[in-house]
Amino acid sequence: MSGWFVPFKYNKNSYIRLFCFHYGGGSASAYREWAKDLIDYVDLIAIQLPGRESRFSEPLLDNISDIVNELSLNFHNYLDKPYILFGHSIGALISFEFTRILRKKAMQQPKSLIISGTKAPQVPLKRPPIHRLPSPELIQKIREYNGIPRDIIENKELMDIFLPIIRADFCISETYSYYSEPPLACPIMALGGLNDDTFDSQDLLKWQEQTTALFQYELLPGDHFFIKSSYQKVINIVNKILYKEITQFVTLN
Repeated sequence: MSGWFVPFKYNKNSYIRLFCFHYGGGSASAYREWAKDLIDYVDLIAIQLPGRESRFSEPLLDNISDIVNELSLNFHNYLDKPYILFGHSIGALISFEFTRILRKKAMQQPKSLIISGTKAPQVPLKRPPIHRLPSPELIQKIREYNGIPRDIIENKELMDIFLPIIRADFCISETYSYYSEPPLACPIMALGGLNDDTFDSQDLLKWQEQTTALFQYELLPGDHFFIKSSYQKVINIVNKILYKEITQFVTLN
């Protein structure tokens, strides 16, 4: 199996796979605990970008095109079962572009796309880019996202390791250039934090323009990292979508 795919829950009797794309500065292990809380008959596979955890020695990638192109190379190995994609923050943007490149390659599309914590891709970036800021200023901006524990931010040795990763991840989102294509055919569920001030919540609703199928959205308690503070609510939403797809799959087969 490619290093891109980290299985946290995997068995031959599963009906569907859930692929999770991590947020900026994160890694596949952000989804490790999901394995115990997802419903049965689901494979949980997290995407691991280069330059972190088991792939720490590999060069970082800082643009979406390279990521989705490389990610798609081995994805045919996972198309023997239906699947759903979940992504938070830059992970949501990557999962969206990944779906579009799979469509270009005439590969099986996801049953659903669950977008979390980011504006619709066609909405221009409204904040000044930060990925080239000097380290002290970048660290201050990172504090505002409230996603990295204070003891890590205040540890110079750890931040020397994390900062290149964070710069690359912000570069991914800040240099992203949206190009118009027909909307996707899969349903989209968009999740946002009620107190997330990293983008306008109205721009979350514009994800509706990216699908010809069902569009739904939920605003949950919390800031940009509501997937932690509202963890159980997020899991319940994901499980509901998984259960619906499993039920349809069993009925049809």
